[in-house]
Order: sequence, then C-alpha cells, then structure tokens
Amino acid sequence: MLSILETQRRAHEEVERLSDLVAEEMATKHKKHIGKLVQQHRIHRHLERIQSRSAFLIDSYNDSDGSRKTEIAAISNTGDDFAEFYDRLKSIKDHFRRNQNEKVEVLELELAKVDEDQEVEDIENMFSGEEMRGRFLDLNACFSQYINLKNVKRINYLAYISEFDKLDNDNDSGIPSDTRKGGEYKKYLIALSTYLKEFCFKAMPLYDSEGVEEFVKAKVDEWAETLDQEMADPELYCAPCAKQFTKKAVFDGHLPGKKHKKAVESVNANGTDSNAKPTTVANSGSSSREALKHVKSLEFTIMRLAEVLAAHREETRDLVERKQTLSADEIDKAKAMYDLQDWGQEEEEDFSDPEEEQEENAEIYNPLKLPMGWDGKPIPYWLYKLHGLGVEYPCEICGNFIYMGRKAFDRHFQEWRHAHGMRCLGIPNTKHFQEITRIQDAYTLWEKLNSTKKSESFKADAMEEFEDAEGNVFNKKTFEDLRRQGLL
Repeated sequence: MLSILETQRRAHEEVERLSDLVAEEMATKHKKHIGKLVQQHRIHRHLERIQSRSAFLIDSYNDSDGSRKTEIAAISNTGDDFAEFYDRLKSIKDHFRRNQNEKVEVLELELAKVDEDQEVEDIENMFSGEEMRGRFLDLNACFSQYINLKNVKRINYLAYISEFDKLDNDNDSGIPSDTRKGGEYKKYLIALSTYLKEFCFKAMPLYDSEGVEEFVKAKVDEWAETLDQEMADPELYCAPCAKQFTKKAVFDGHLPGKKHKKAVESVNANGTDSNAKPTTVANSGSSSREALKHVKSLEFTIMRLAEVLAAHREETRDLVERKQTLSADEIDKAKAMYDLQDWGQEEEEDFSDPEEEQEENAEIYNPLKLPMGWDGKPIPYWLYKLHGLGVEYPCEICGNFIYMGRKAFDRHFQEWRHAHGMRCLGIPNTKHFQEITRIQDAYTLWEKLNSTKKSESFKADAMEEFEDAEGNVFNKKTFEDLRRQGLL
C-alpha cells in the first residue's frame, strides 16, 4: 500500500503530465473537422482528470483523519534514523514477493496511450445522421413538440430554427400566455434545453458551461426581483385563487368570474378566511412561484445556448434552405463531400509530392471565365449556355452596370441598385418602367404617363353637365355664361 506522501507525489506528477499533454494538444492544429472534434474531447477528458486529482490533493492536504500528520511524524522521528526506512523497505519487498507477476505501468506511458480508432467511433456514435458529426442541429423532435402546443403560431421548420429562442415576449415567440402556463410547454422547454446542452457538450466540449449557468442564475434573480417589485401591493392578492395581480382593473375584473367564485366556495367549505392577505408577497403562492421560476430558468438557458450555438444554427438554416432546392442525388453528393472532408487523411499531406501540393493549391483553370458553382468549381459550359450567362445586359439607370444572363437582368428591376437609380431620377419604380434601362427613355415614358394622366383627369368645366327648365343639357361653363346673361 502506498503511503500518503507517495500518493500525493504521484497525484502532483499526474497533474503536471496531464497539463503537458493539454499543452501539446492545443499546439497541434488539425485541418479536418473530425480531427478537431476528437482533439477537443481528448482535452476535455484531460481537464476533468486534472480537476479530480486536484480535488483529491485538496482533501489530502486538509488531512481530516490526521494520517498525513502521523506519517510525517513517523518519518521525522529523532530515534533510530534507519528504523522507519527499513520497515518501509521490508513492506515493499513483502508486497512484490506476494505479487510477483504484477505489472508496473509507467505513468507517462499510461497517459500517452490513445486508441484513436475507438475515439473516432465514439464520436460517430454521439451524433445522429442529421447532425453530421456535430456540424448541424437536429431540432425535428423539438419542432414536433412545438407545433403540437395549443394556439401557437404555425411556422415551418426553417422559420423555427431562426425563432426557437424568442421566448422573452408572447408576441415575438408566438406562444400565448395561456399556453405558457401549461405542462406541455414546460415539457417542451425541458426537451429543447436538454438537447441544446447535450449538443453543446458533444460538438463543443470545451465551451464554458459554468458561465452559462451563472448567466441564467443572474437573469432569473433579476426577473424575480422585478416580479417582487411588481407584486408589492398585497391589496391585489387573491387568497382563494392564490394569485397576485399587478393591476387593479384586472383584479376587479376577475372577481365575478366562475373560477374565482368556485375557489371562494372551496375555501369557505374548508373553514378558511377567503379575505386573508399574505404576510409577504414574495412568499405568496410559493409552489406556483417556484414553478414559474423553473420555467424562466429553462427559457433563459435556451436563449443563452442559442447564442453559444449561433454558428451551428446559421449553418443548419442554410442547409435546410439548400435541401429545399436540391434533388435527392444532389443531397447525397453534398453528404459525400462532408464525409470526404471529415475522413480525408491529414497524414498523407506530409508524404505527398510538393509539386502535387502546388498543383492542388494552384488557381482553378478557368479560361472561359465561367461562374463558380456551389462546390467552388466552374459550372459546366452547357449550363452556362443554357441560362444565357454569356449575354450581357447593361443598364444605364444602374450606373452602366452589366448583368450576365436574362434571369439576373429580369430580377434586377426589383433590386436595390435599380430602385436607387430610379429614386435619384425622381421617378417611381413601378411596373410601367419594366425593361427600361436608358435614362432618356425613362424620362420620356414618365412625361408621357403624366400627360396621359392629366388628359384623363376630370375637368369640371367641360365634363360636368347641367340641365335647364326646358330639359336642355349644357356643360358647366356654357350653363354659367347663359345664366349670367339672363337667357335661362
């Protein structure tokens, strides 16, 4: 059995060696996504082991049972200088005599032992297919729970990814206050917050989880303090309903309600004073208050984790948006591209020919100046010709900007550049000016439209009709002239 001092020395050595391993891992740069993820999980395991060994050292130095003090006293005994030494040597020899086949592992080799295949397999098993090894979020299950809540705003999955953290306002979140009080809403928050926490640990094992907890605790305390200030009037507390109101009008309005009358009858039947007031508003309705506090804690947790996962969230939204426009084959090709990025061997780069590396890193050969596709390579020439991307469409109103292809040209009439040019000319950007690209043509059409509008406008003197006593019809001008002359 190892002595207390030897155990402490071994723990110190383990902490130092683990710190060196963490420093080495941090200095190693991985290009592949899977390599970065494995490295972060490995560092996280080292840090957890450092924390556990440090906690052990703190407990051992506190010496609650006095064993460390006893051992130090035995070593520093002023009697026979070698008695304690020989006793310890004898116990060591007896131990190895009884355990002759015991293997002694060097601590440095034990810590450096890494099963890379097992680590990669563990990473693979952590994520679902939609998450693609921590690249994207998989919120389908949470989305199903959301759309099954009562009276919530009906949105699609793409909009849900952008709005699932809007929980601080009933109008912004699309979840009415009545639904927030139900148990299904709480289950939805628990499921969403649990998934986000687990995904943060799996995809970002080095994220500051304690910082998130401190942020949530501060937000909940701030909310509770604001609630206490709003609920500072005991006159607005309804004892039968065990509910605090913030406005006098709302308090008076709930008194004739069926729920209040039923609660009063129940309280009177139990022999309790229905007009009792709470001693302190903060302690009133403690069970409902704690439940509401728990819900707020979940909401703040979701909002904070959404900020932490902002990059993953944006990539997920882009992926879902792309999937809506891609075919099944194109989606499979995109997944294969991600797999190639993850599983490409980094070590092969060290043994490759420098000339081949230069060819790979060289600029893409594109003599026809074809546009780049989604894969970063020039699109096929037949596709270039099919969409007419080689035809130039200049627009003088846009500052002689040239649009390549008919589709881009037709679309630009509703874009900001053309609208800004029309605004500078003092002409509204209406459908009448579609296909108009020259400034002079725009002015000419604008003048023609104005003249046509003036000619078609109502003229009272010429168009308004009057009838005399004999039934003769005149326009306004003629009628006024004859009336002034006394001929009518």
